[in-house]
Amino acid sequence: MRPILALLLLTTPALGDSVLDGKALAQPGAVALYVQARQLYALGLQAKDPLTVTTAARLLRGLTLTDTARIQDPAPKTPTPLQPLDPAKLLETARALDVGQNYTDLIEQVATDLPAKPKSLAATASTLAPGSAEAWTLSFYGGTYAELAILGDGKGNLDLSVTDAGGAPICVDLGSADMAQCGFTLRDNGDVTVTVTNAGDTAASYTLLTN
Repeated sequence: MRPILALLLLTTPALGDSVLDGKALAQPGAVALYVQARQLYALGLQAKDPLTVTTAARLLRGLTLTDTARIQDPAPKTPTPLQPLDPAKLLETARALDVGQNYTDLIEQVATDLPAKPKSLAATASTLAPGSAEAWTLSFYGGTYAELAILGDGKGNLDLSVTDAGGAPICVDLGSADMAQCGFTLRDNGDVTVTVTNAGDTAASYTLLTN
């Protein structure tokens, strides 16, 4: 995992590219929330902090991952099962970490609060051998803020590249983590190519999220 400051330096789109609407405002939504929850959960586990884990569970309330069949190149030999974060399990972890019961009331409040208005994310799981790459062709509406992210299983170094139909870069992330996020607005309806590369020396599974 990257340090928290590095995690905040998300991949930025190349606004000068002709297919992008450079005047559109960024409007991060469900994908950004899920990524933040994942980051907080990892930090909470590392620090053994029940409050951070509870906050992650709170962010997840109302977010639903929809297992979405998408074709990648090359096609996988076997499918990878989707393993979404479960806010109930996160709260169980928070209770276990809260040995002094300092946050009991807060944890139970989060457990019983009604979830926010449901937001669905399209999610597809995949596994990459070390040194291999695969590409996805995804369609997005023009004039609408598009979000995508890759979330690894912590076992590899995953790089992300997003290009337009002509091959011009939109987002590039070559960092040492297995997590990356990209947001952009196309001027017109169109396709982008998302390429994920396993730059590590072990096989790694990841989830591709889009709004």
